[in-house]
Amino acid sequence: MGTTFRGPSPWPYITAVLHTTGPRHAAIAYLGTDAPNLLPLHTGDVLIVNAARTAVRAHATSPTALAHFVRQGVRVLSSPNLHANVITTPTQAIVGSASATHSSTIADEAVIITDDPETVSAAHAFLDSIDQTTVVGEMFIANATAIWATGRAVPLMGIGARKRTGHDLLPTPVTRMFIRHITDHQPGPDETLTWAAHATLTAPGPAAEYPTEWLRIDNPDKRGQLVRGDVLLQVTADNTWIHPPAVVDSDPIPIPHNPHAIAFLLRTRADLEALPVPEAETRLADLGHPNPRLRTDHRITSPTLRSALLQLWSL
Repeated sequence: MGTTFRGPSPWPYITAVLHTTGPRHAAIAYLGTDAPNLLPLHTGDVLIVNAARTAVRAHATSPTALAHFVRQGVRVLSSPNLHANVITTPTQAIVGSASATHSSTIADEAVIITDDPETVSAAHAFLDSIDQTTVVGEMFIANATAIWATGRAVPLMGIGARKRTGHDLLPTPVTRMFIRHITDHQPGPDETLTWAAHATLTAPGPAAEYPTEWLRIDNPDKRGQLVRGDVLLQVTADNTWIHPPAVVDSDPIPIPHNPHAIAFLLRTRADLEALPVPEAETRLADLGHPNPRLRTDHRITSPTLRSALLQLWSL
């Protein structure tokens, strides 16, 4: 017998099945930061994902989610060609379009859940046939974390296009906002491991649904020290682009072997695009702020300017 579900969120039905007796064997193409809430997998289970460089760099598969399942004792494997979503228990099979991502909880997805013995056997055989797999361990996750940091969310085949509103990311009201210029930085091995360790400590609540970035600050000025909950607008060093608001989501993190640098975790809106600085300045002038000082680092003390900056992204 089988049941077909089509609608905005088949995941409650999938999760309910996965709470039955194990072991569970799953091939899920992409894992969002939401995946730990959707997939109740534990020791003895197997999870195959597409955690290839392309998928991680496009923010389709989250290193934070990978680290969660590894900590739970799940055997996690990466297959670069995987695009299927198939899950088996000893008595049931789930086949459908839903990846373990936020977009799959709001997009129109379809799954079939069946206990037909032939179908369950065929699903097991499919999972056993997946090849070109790599074991996901500590170093794999550290490398994936570094790749995630240099990428951004871009459309991939099978990823739903609907977006969360994002208003739950920002503090209410926004009282501390900063402009800070950024340069490209490639973390070394020690820094990457530090980053990965802190990135897996995901705080509960809406902020946990948003991608994590790593902000390194050399020779920090204690007078302008960031604190958890601050809103940060990052401008490229050449004053070309201004990135959408990010929220500081950690206390200062020491950089290994470098007493003159600190880092912070940032929560970001990966679905929003950076804006050209001249365009942002023009729009802010139209909103009554002809001199927003986007080209210098400073704390934005004007409540009306803070509001106007958020309006650039309809926040």
